[in-house]
Amino acid sequence: MKKLTLLFSLFLLFAGLVTAQEKNLPQFSGLMFGDYFYDAKANNGANNDLNGFQFRRIYITTDYAVDADFSARFRLESDQSANSNTAGGKLGVMVKDAWLKWSNIFSGSDLIFGLSPTPAFDVSETAWGHRYLEKTIMDLNSIVSSRDLGVDLKGKFDDGGTVKYWLKIGNNSSNGPETDKYKRFYGLLEFDPSANLLFTVYGDYASAANIYDKVDLTYRNNSAFVGALFLNYREKGSFSIGAEGFIKSQRDNYQVNATTSLATQNGDGISLWAYANLSETIQVVGRYDGYDPNTANSNLTSIRDAKSLVLIGLQFSPSKHTDITPNIEITHYQAPPTNGGYSQDVVPRVTFYWEF
Repeated sequence: MKKLTLLFSLFLLFAGLVTAQEKNLPQFSGLMFGDYFYDAKANNGANNDLNGFQFRRIYITTDYAVDADFSARFRLESDQSANSNTAGGKLGVMVKDAWLKWSNIFSGSDLIFGLSPTPAFDVSETAWGHRYLEKTIMDLNSIVSSRDLGVDLKGKFDDGGTVKYWLKIGNNSSNGPETDKYKRFYGLLEFDPSANLLFTVYGDYASAANIYDKVDLTYRNNSAFVGALFLNYREKGSFSIGAEGFIKSQRDNYQVNATTSLATQNGDGISLWAYANLSETIQVVGRYDGYDPNTANSNLTSIRDAKSLVLIGLQFSPSKHTDITPNIEITHYQAPPTNGGYSQDVVPRVTFYWEF
């Protein structure tokens, strides 16, 4: 009887240890998306009729609950862009996320340290929900990086989460190492007054080394400010509409000609998008972007750099975690074409997305 009791006790102890370990196992997930694309028209004539298959993103993510208060994420990314490929031109791998979160460091707020998302468009990208088709406007035009290494404090002002905040101090070096003493300071307020409506107010300040003006022979401030607004209205399971606008001002960042001193560069952009479910498996999506990096004297040949984007797609979802979307992306450029190209890029695609 004693042996039976001992064996039963050991069994319970072992079962308890296994259960505890299972609850604390790392969680693995991932996603992939890519296309078959065809450059029907290209602003750079050298790319006319270019076509093929490509991966635009591969994620492998590990999430780990260290204990009740601490959790961590480590994510690897791969794609076929020039920045990610190996020296031999093969698919490369880079670290996308590497952070530790201290949950509820004080009531309603979390502290995050490491390489993590920036506040600039994390909310709007989630609402857009079609990153596999295209980046949001600030990400697409490199206004703010999607990642930065630093410290974040994010939380809510009320129990219901109607008003949330997100503060961050980062290197302003994206996924790369720090190379100077200057930092970027980010701030976001998110308002969720109802289940159907959300809007955000965003701003950041990037300090920078002074830049030398060869005309008046002085060093000038080259710091930059970005401000943005985002508004989203949605009916769950039916449709969603979004509007995002931003301004960017960088001091003493462009020169009209060799005899003129440096001037402040002001740019702006707006993005309007919508999607609607036609059935449980079919969704139509559309978007328009307008972007001008330098609004002053924008008709000058030297800075004719405005562009616009139109995206239309029909998403088919054969399963909860898989999408197949025929779509077309048209980008019109203010700048003249090169190599006998056109004033726009016209790219029909069939885009595949899956997650696991």
